[in-house]
Amino acid sequence: MRRLREKDSLLTGTRLRHYIIIGIVIILGACNRPTVKDLPSGESYGKIIYDTFIVNRDSTDSWGDESLSAFNRKALIDKIFDAVLDGKITPYDYFSGEKVSIGQIKKMEIGGEFSREKISKIQFEERWIWDDQKVEMSKEIISMTIAYEVYNNSGVSRGQKPIFKLIFIK
Repeated sequence: MRRLREKDSLLTGTRLRHYIIIGIVIILGACNRPTVKDLPSGESYGKIIYDTFIVNRDSTDSWGDESLSAFNRKALIDKIFDAVLDGKITPYDYFSGEKVSIGQIKKMEIGGEFSREKISKIQFEERWIWDDQKVEMSKEIISMTIAYEVYNNSGVSRGQKPIFKLIFIK
């Protein structure tokens, strides 16, 4: 009987050690956040900033329609706003670089300064990287700016007005 208790005790101690090790591995895995060394390897060609229209601004442009045919603009815009309004990412003023409060964004949207349906452009700031070993190119999105079109009294476009900028890599 005593040997059985010793065996049970040893088994329990071994199991406990296994559970502790498994717990540590899970915790360490969950805490793993990308660092600079985790970024894609290869030769960076610096930053590039470019605008992408996410709506076809010309109804006669069939290439524009085709280019955007598989793009779900509404779903992306809603995801971005959900992340901002839930406090998961901080929006910044495009011109000043100051943080924009969630209250300010809600006030602009409710007040009619912009509507999500009118958002027509995203400006990306990216780092392009070429990896000689893998013979592939990758891109890191540093930031993105969400904008809507502004019109004059005659209905002619005056350009784009940024709502906010999201910074992903500092």
